[in-house]
This record gives sequence, C-alpha cells and structure tokens, in this order.
Amino acid sequence: MESTDGEEAVVIRDLQLSQYDQLLEFYSKRGFEAVWTKNKRLSSKMEELEKQIEESKYDGFTPLDYHLTEVKSIIKEFREGNREKSAFELAYIDLVFSDAYLKLAVDLYNGKVLRQALKTGWRILQKKESLNFAEILETAIREDKIAESFRLFWPNYQVYARMRESLRAYYVLEETAEKKWSKLSNGIMLKPGDTGKQIPELRDRLLFWGDIKKYEVEESEKYDSAMLKGLLKFQGRNGLNQDGVIGPETYRAFNESPKDLIKKVSVNLERLRWLPDTVIEDKFIIVNIANFQVDYVQQNGLDTIFSSPVIVGKKYHSTPIFNGEMSYIVFSPTWTVPSSITRGEMIPKIKKDINYLREEHLKILTYSGAEVDPNTIDWGKVTSKSFPYIIRQTPGLHNSLGLVKFMFPNKYNVYMHDTPAKTLFSKDIRAFSHGCIRVQKPLELAETILAGHEGWDREKILEAMNSGKETTVMLNKRIPVVVLYLTFWTDVMGNPEIRKDIYNRDEEIATALFSLRR
Repeated sequence: MESTDGEEAVVIRDLQLSQYDQLLEFYSKRGFEAVWTKNKRLSSKMEELEKQIEESKYDGFTPLDYHLTEVKSIIKEFREGNREKSAFELAYIDLVFSDAYLKLAVDLYNGKVLRQALKTGWRILQKKESLNFAEILETAIREDKIAESFRLFWPNYQVYARMRESLRAYYVLEETAEKKWSKLSNGIMLKPGDTGKQIPELRDRLLFWGDIKKYEVEESEKYDSAMLKGLLKFQGRNGLNQDGVIGPETYRAFNESPKDLIKKVSVNLERLRWLPDTVIEDKFIIVNIANFQVDYVQQNGLDTIFSSPVIVGKKYHSTPIFNGEMSYIVFSPTWTVPSSITRGEMIPKIKKDINYLREEHLKILTYSGAEVDPNTIDWGKVTSKSFPYIIRQTPGLHNSLGLVKFMFPNKYNVYMHDTPAKTLFSKDIRAFSHGCIRVQKPLELAETILAGHEGWDREKILEAMNSGKETTVMLNKRIPVVVLYLTFWTDVMGNPEIRKDIYNRDEEIATALFSLRR
C-alpha cells in the first residue's frame, strides 16, 4: 500500500485503487451491495460515468487517470456478453467504477496538483468546507444523477463552467489546426499600411482564430484595414494595447497554438479549484497579477463596482499570491524604505551623491525615530551590511507610494498604492515594482471603498490626499482581498481572455497536472 492524497492506495489486478478509506465507508454503509451492475448485467450508470471520465479532459485532466482504459474494457465485455461474470469479477468491477468516481470527485473539488509542493508559492487559504464524497456518490446512485453530481465538485465560480467551454472549443480547433503549428519569426514592427512577407501568414492566423472573415485580398503582403480590425480584436483578447502595431508581444501571442492554449486553460482551471469559496461572500477585491488589473466586485464576480490597471512586481521581485483583508487606508503616506532597497539601491546612490537624499525628499532616522543629519555620517565607511539607520520619504507628489495606500496586513508587506510614475501604465507588460501593487486610479478606488463612510466624500478624500500629513482611515467593514495569478479566463460573454505568463509559473503546474498516475 502507498499513500495518495491522504488515502491508502490498494493495488488489485495491477490497478491502483486510490480511495481506499472512502470505498470502505461507502460499501460498509450499503452492506457491500453492488452499485454499477444490475442483475450481473451492464448498468446505464456505468456508461454515464464513462462519459464523465472522458469529459474530464475539459476540466484540464487526463481521463486515463480515472481508470478510463479499464472502464472501457469492462463495458465492452458486458456489451459482447460472451460469458457471465463471477462474484469476484463483479466485486472488482464495482471497486474500479467507484474508485474512478471518487478520485475524479476529489480532484475536481481539491485540485489534482499538490500546491504546497510547487516551487512558486500559492498562499491563498484552502477551502474550509470538506465534502463527504462517499455520501454524494450514494445519493447520485440512488437518484440516478451521476452526471449532475459532478457539478457539485466544481468551484463555486461561474467562470469555471465558461472556461470548460473554452477548453472544449480549443480541443476542436486543435483538430482543425495544421499538425505542426509554425512559429512566426519575431520580424520587423508592422503598422497599418506597411508591407511585409509575414503579412499573409499573420492574416491566416487571424482567419484561423475567427478575428476576421475571408475576404478578397488586393495586396497579399499589405497590412490592410480588414486586417487591422481583426488585429485589434486579437490584441484585446491577449491583454495587449490595442494600437494595431504588430510588435514583439503581438508576435509572441500569435505563436500560441491551440495546443498551447489547451495547456494554459487547464492550468488555470486547476488554479480555480484551489480557491476557497469564502472569497465570493459579499464584496471583494481581486488583483490578477498576470492581467495587471484590480477589480472590486460583488455577486460572485458578476458585478464589477470598480476596475483599474495596476503595476505589479518584476519577475525577480514577484508579487506573491495570497489573500487577506483590507482594514484601513492611509492618505498622504510616508514611505519607510525596505532594508533590501536601502542596501541594494539607495546606499550606492547616496555614496555617489549625497544630494540624492534632498532631491528625493528622503530623511535618515534612527530606529527610535530620531532624525540624523546625513553630513554627520562617514559615508566612506558605510556598507550595505553596516548601515544602522532607516530611510523614510516624506509625503507628497514625489513620494514613491503616491498620495494614498490601501492596507491589507500580510507577512509579505505587500499593499496597493498610488504612484508618481504614471507613464508606466501605458506599457503592455506592467511588471516594474518591488512586489507591491501600484494603482492607476487611486482616487476612484478610495472613493469606492469609502462610500458609506460618513464625512469621506470625494472632496474630503482629495483634501486628505494632498494634505502632506499622514491620515489613517479605518474601514467600517474589512474587505476580502485576493491576489492571484490567472493567465486565462472566459468573460461573461463567453470570450476567452489570454495573458502572458510573466512569471513563468504555468509550466510547473502543467507538468504536474498532465503527469499520469500509476
């Protein structure tokens, strides 16, 4: 025996039954009565389960993980009806089908991949509710609702069902695509009206994805107006600036094949299975790192109250994946520079030019809060390991946190804040910070959050943001905040939304997700 997902794994006839404890509970309660056969004959429940196992590929799973080969073989034998099955064979058949059901149910509810083992952290709290899968199976058998019962294990997010349909569509497209999806070279930048040898192939890609319809082409190598309309759709779907310019990021998106997208959707379905249902209670704030966006939503994410582009952490200062609760807002914040930034970035600049401190409105303080005159420090002897002070930036437009920060205390010291570097929001890929989340529309976010807080209208918020003095406002009710990483989802209209895997996190999950169990 070996352990799998906390269950004892038993091998019978070279087939591993992984849900031993649940199987024992299930059959004990029903006096070891058979489930999947009727009068030693094929039951319709068996065929219904077979179909659900086959369709598990639209959940991003590998159907062979759920005894599909054995299930098909058993059903085939029954259909051929060459001989009557012995009591031992019938017992074995029942175990195979029940174990397949339970294993698929567990993976749908909890996810297949053990997230604690991932090199890239996932620190969002797990589901609090644990299901009794054996009881659900018993009910499904009694009410003859095998297919319907599997919906009970899906994440409680409507986007999950939409993403399954997107995955189904990509499987169809994979069958129609060329066997070898040729990679387009990252050629010259192309603008509407330009000509180039890549144009015919780019047009074919837009036709393949349905962004344009077939039309009479006057000049095959010209980037014409019909292509422009299709390209704008393509760029929007891939989270790129819809500027009609075919540059490096647009070429990269063009190179993603249906097979690549099948993997991408599968990985993100798994991520949804990891989310706790508690985050959909009432209103909540969701930051999708890969989408560079924050949304304040309600009604299971169907109603967006506020939305804004954000800037997230660089790859080597990646924004962590976690959840917390926003409890207060700080207007006109000071910025206490993290020691890592002090050592790695500021000390070298100060040693080069002490005026850097004055120009950036930075003060040097002791750990007890007393201000230190930088001219009294022997900077020639200062090293990154021997700096016994902290550096703090005064409030104002110059402050790296801008005019407001939104606090949801966590061990990563990550929060959302304004920024004076507004021009960075025009970039396709907005990974520039040291891990915190910079918001393009901080005034509007503060106004949305403080709606219903007496005395905090737009005028008062603007006054506090520009006062030059720190003001802390405690929220009447804490707001759940989820910082996650989704490189694919399907919107309420059924349109796929595809994003670049900026932190290269998809591949590790995909490898674990598609690895066959014994």
